Amino acid sequence: MTTPMPLLSAPYVGPVTLQNAPTGIDWSTIPATPSYNPQAQEAEMWNMCARATAQADEYCHQVLQATIDIQLLHGPDYFVTVGPQGGGGTLGPYWAGSYSNARIILERWPILAVNKVMTCPNNLWPRQWSTVPTGYYEPENPPIGIYGTSSPSASGAAGQAILVGGGYVDWTYGRNGWAIQVNYTNGWPHSEITANCTAGSMSVAVNDTTGWAISNYYGQYTGATGLIKDSGQQEVVHCTSASTTSGPGMLSLSTAIAYNHEQGTLVSTLPASIEKACIFFAAAEALTRGATSTTIHSIGGHPQSNEGDAASLCTEAELLLHPYRRTI
Repeated sequence: MTTPMPLLSAPYVGPVTLQNAPTGIDWSTIPATPSYNPQAQEAEMWNMCARATAQADEYCHQVLQATIDIQLLHGPDYFVTVGPQGGGGTLGPYWAGSYSNARIILERWPILAVNKVMTCPNNLWPRQWSTVPTGYYEPENPPIGIYGTSSPSASGAAGQAILVGGGYVDWTYGRNGWAIQVNYTNGWPHSEITANCTAGSMSVAVNDTTGWAISNYYGQYTGATGLIKDSGQQEVVHCTSASTTSGPGMLSLSTAIAYNHEQGTLVSTLPASIEKACIFFAAAEALTRGATSTTIHSIGGHPQSNEGDAASLCTEAELLLHPYRRTI
């Protein structure tokens, strides 16, 4: 039985995956109690999974699972440029053509969708926000998924910037003359099943529906394709709609699930390399507890090394996460 993680945000790897992964760790010795306590063991393993998830996010300088964020920027300046960089207009003094696009670099990526953009002259207090009409903004480089999914592929091929149509952000008020709010969806949809579901069900209850039911930019398909991470009963599911935009809700599926799945099972679109990195982080923590030791006998003709220690595992995890790291 899987004990659910008592948090809104599910870790990127769960105890079942951690136990089944080829780490060589005897997880039954965690925590170090006089007698085996399966409840205490699973609770601590959830804690280790949460810490590994935090390490992954920390190294990448961003939350990797799908989130909806509202970001406040000021421009034109370093992260908000108007002119040749955004295109869409003719040049004027200081690239002030009123129909030049604005290019805005946001903090988190991959950007799945731009939900809303608002602007206000930066010298206007209190703020009086004007909403940019729908259709006048978009991701600069929309994600390209695989297998008919709206979620990004494992390559992380997607952008960190958006374009806003000409005339809404310009040089009228000079440098940093505009305050800009951008509401956008980013990351890989990832959640935890919150209620037992049976084979044949066409929907699952999860703790977070963010990003699962959005359409891709090109209008080819709606919904993300993910994997239910259930040991021995893993299966691929495709979400067609969700009862909420974010937070707890129900995911409607394109086909019925084939197996029973218990509360606490993870369902995710996260790349396998991110999961593997979290396994390495958790294994590194397990090796530092000092509860067990191993003696390796010398064998003639074969070199000995200390590879696989905690530091090496963390280094390998960081190499796996490097493609997903935010650099701006």
